[in-house]
Amino acid sequence: MTTIHGVVPLPTDHDHVYAFDVTGDLDAQGMEEMACVLNAAFDRHENKINVLLRFRHFEASDAGVGINLAAMKAQIRSLIHMGRYAVVGAPETAENMIEFFNHVIPVNARTYSSNDEQAAWDFVNTPENMA
Repeated sequence: MTTIHGVVPLPTDHDHVYAFDVTGDLDAQGMEEMACVLNAAFDRHENKINVLLRFRHFEASDAGVGINLAAMKAQIRSLIHMGRYAVVGAPETAENMIEFFNHVIPVNARTYSSNDEQAAWDFVNTPENMA
């Protein structure tokens, strides 16, 4: 994964945490690469994983990414295999969608401003089964 496709994995301090920078260069290949990483994580971990997405130089108009099978599979599997989901610096439309769906899906999802990134890391660093 490289910034060429708009998704860059970030180092984490815990095995159950997966984090990515998402940029305005996000394209279908970037989405597929991130989905493949998450699908492999769902296969590897017995317990739920937590995910942090940090948006950098991303505007709502950048979201014209096509849907692919790997991404759809990861989205469906996340309902069972993801405990916590934090988004940092998302465009307002994405933030509103995440806040809405947090009430109807079995994933503990939260949004954070770029100024509150440490709180997002604290949130995902706690395993869901220990909360």
